[in-house]
Amino acid sequence: MRITIPENFWHAGDLPARSASASVDPRRPTFQDARVDLDMRECRFIRPPAVLWSAVFPLLVVARGSSSTLLVPENVGTCLYLQSVGLFQILKDAGVRVDDRGIGSRPDLQLIVPLTRFSTEHDVERLANEAHSALQQAGMGSANLYPVVSEVFAELALNAVQHAESSVGAFGLIQFYESQAGRRFICAVADGGIGIRRSLERNPALVDKVAYDWDAVELSLEEGISGTGARTRGIGLFGVAEDMRKPGRQLIIHSGIGMLQINDTVQGDPQRTTLFPGTLVAATIAT
Repeated sequence: MRITIPENFWHAGDLPARSASASVDPRRPTFQDARVDLDMRECRFIRPPAVLWSAVFPLLVVARGSSSTLLVPENVGTCLYLQSVGLFQILKDAGVRVDDRGIGSRPDLQLIVPLTRFSTEHDVERLANEAHSALQQAGMGSANLYPVVSEVFAELALNAVQHAESSVGAFGLIQFYESQAGRRFICAVADGGIGIRRSLERNPALVDKVAYDWDAVELSLEEGISGTGARTRGIGLFGVAEDMRKPGRQLIIHSGIGMLQINDTVQGDPQRTTLFPGTLVAATIAT
């Protein structure tokens, strides 16, 4: 099977919903594809949430004993970015074939935390501290937002560690963007775990409220539903979502085939969309 990546890849919802590959879920016992290739050759623009899908999906395929190949972008700039962010190396370390010949690496000054794999609360604390230090050292954006960025990242990462039950661990990255649209930080975390719906179904009081992934995504934003239980954190997705309602901020939650977007003016209705095999959360913070 071959999955063709679009030219402008923001998140998994950009993948063709009607294609045969849109419903392929390598977490399921019924998954039988011997080989799944990701064709990025026409991709020219890729954002952090899409980078995380590009890590989680092929690693789940390989974890099932199948083979996977990433056909790298023909656009050299896109290749250099994916090399610098760490995607190619993570895939190769896991056994995914990546032909990145002739593509060197270059320092990406806007990359605060490169694509990083983690699986424990200790990993999260270390990454949050490293993120705060990297923000201070880089000096990009408003300094008063550095604690916000590192704490949001830590909260999302803790939720993944404590609730995902992911066979491939979790992944995160933080990047600074500066464009005509303004300056902003993007914190993105994803896992290849059971998803929000299956996690909430374990609570007998909630099982009848989460018939679909989009129901579960919406319910996870209610107060007291998704706290991490950490002594120093634990605000859960509710707390993060409330923080993302401030001007210039946005939150995307994508779990299974359910997705919800929140910004400072509106909380959109939860949508049915292309599958993400696990959960992805991306927070955008303007500076």
